Amino acid sequence: QVDHAVVSGQLADAWADGMEPRASVATAARLHDIGWRHWEEAPRLNPDTGRPANFLDVVIDEHLRLYRLGIEEVEAVDPYAGMLVSMHAAGIYTGRYGTQPALLLTRAPAVQELVDAFIAEQEARYGAAKLALDVPDDELWRNFLLLQVFDRLSLRLCLGDPAGMGPMEIVLPEDQTLTVTLDGDVERLDPWPFAVDELTIEVPTRTIALEGHADDAALRAAIAAAPVDVRRTTLRSEEHMSELQSLAYLVCR
Repeated sequence: QVDHAVVSGQLADAWADGMEPRASVATAARLHDIGWRHWEEAPRLNPDTGRPANFLDVVIDEHLRLYRLGIEEVEAVDPYAGMLVSMHAAGIYTGRYGTQPALLLTRAPAVQELVDAFIAEQEARYGAAKLALDVPDDELWRNFLLLQVFDRLSLRLCLGDPAGMGPMEIVLPEDQTLTVTLDGDVERLDPWPFAVDELTIEVPTRTIALEGHADDAALRAAIAAAPVDVRRTTLRSEEHMSELQSLAYLVCR
């Protein structure tokens, strides 16, 4: 989760325009899952499967604790970024405030009272921050949407879209939609939102066995011993793709 957030920050840094205050939104993107480091510092096995637990295996009350820790940490660095991360955390349990209704946490209904209390707590928190920082409603909503773009696109680049790697649509400000399509090993984005024609994202990875770990300590030792590799994904604009195809034609000819 922490590495995925770093990738979100890379996407924010490359964003073309319409992101103000730019530094604060980029900070929110880079740190929005920083609370998860408390869990990732001590990875464990899923007791139901005996396999390494991933972030989707974490019970909801632990989710909430980690998000609270992260929000406090981001607020201390940048109050505006903390406001956005607080809204993002509430959005995880509200279908990203209607922009991704299919986002469902299967374990949430079992502890719905805790979830509802968390949402109310964060809405009061980021609402108070909005007033204190004198942030207009339309600016808050715009930057919330941008944070969701960076989060969802980064998740796709890091682990693949859980719904499959078909075309993906993400809500943009001004009632626009970002469409992401995988073409070979290149992700095509329409409209192209970055300040550069081509962007290569590097995702750090470790490879370990899914099974055979005696206990949590053995799992942690295996992760620590695994070398860090880099998986690269290239994003290109349609215009740049056309230029490359024309160049290839000229060279072949």
